[in-house]
Amino acid sequence: QAFEDFRLFILHDRLFLGSRRLLFSICLSVETASKTNHTIAAMSSPLLCKADVSSLTEIPILFKSTDRLRLFHDGIAFELDTFGGAKNMQYFQIVGKNSGIDHGNNKTLMEFFPSGPRQVYDLGTQLAQKIAINEQTKQTHEVAKTIGEWKNASTFDTEMIPEPVNPLSRELDQKLKKWFFRDRGSACCITIEKKYYEDFFQSSPVPESVQFGMAHAKTYGKKPSSQGPRFSYASRLYAFSSSEPYELIARSALFCFGFTQDTDVKGNVPTGNLYSLLTYNRTKYLELKGTTYECPHIHFVSGMTEKVDDPSRIIVAYGVNDCVPRFVEVLKRHVMMHLFSENGVMNE
Repeated sequence: QAFEDFRLFILHDRLFLGSRRLLFSICLSVETASKTNHTIAAMSSPLLCKADVSSLTEIPILFKSTDRLRLFHDGIAFELDTFGGAKNMQYFQIVGKNSGIDHGNNKTLMEFFPSGPRQVYDLGTQLAQKIAINEQTKQTHEVAKTIGEWKNASTFDTEMIPEPVNPLSRELDQKLKKWFFRDRGSACCITIEKKYYEDFFQSSPVPESVQFGMAHAKTYGKKPSSQGPRFSYASRLYAFSSSEPYELIARSALFCFGFTQDTDVKGNVPTGNLYSLLTYNRTKYLELKGTTYECPHIHFVSGMTEKVDDPSRIIVAYGVNDCVPRFVEVLKRHVMMHLFSENGVMNE
């Protein structure tokens, strides 16, 4: 089985890999220098295998740098039978004291389109129930594959598409969006509490939290460039409600992340593959209608997470020109300013 545009999701305290219609659980085994397996498994992490790995199916890791890190499929697989060749689906839960939803919530939600119109499916408790059975029986020798019977899942479709609140961003978005298809999902979701945005939220009452995600857009067909016709990509920030019907609250303008060797706000150069010429390649710029933009013609966000030692920051993972990976840190405060402040990002 080949995987295309796959993503990782933490659902019900388990790690899942999703690709097109497939969603299945995976886990990591980490050995210490003494070769005593799982001596760090006491850490509460959905990444680590809870079962004896001898009973699990190992997934080969290409280009790995150590034999102490191994990847396994630990027994849960779903195939969605209602979505055909669709991809870029985002699976998430909304839990926590600021969500307005009980901590014990065991529903799974799936974002099919972030906007235009926005489509979210309530997939019910089927996945959580399967995880509970798997953990009780420890039946991991055989894949507990389930055909997801989610044809009758509740849907939340909303037509409202907010414009960027900043005038400059709105003008830029009007210029660019005519070249791009409807937004598709890139990475979702991170709960952001109101302390990061309440002083510039545009309406009242101010919600206790919002859900933050990133979308991508692809050009309508291959566009002319100095290097021949080609597709190009851009990204967009968005925020939506933490409660049903999970409506879209705000969207940024289309934008792009930088090349692999661009410095960050502190002047640091992120670590990349120092032995690949592609790391240093700055020839494939984004070009649209005769205008060259200071960013790659392809960048694609594929994941994000709250920073472990600093919950005010988000780490974003993306690829440059489909060849080179990069991680960047962004402040939650600045992300929310892009979405909710008419003045854009302020100097703080």
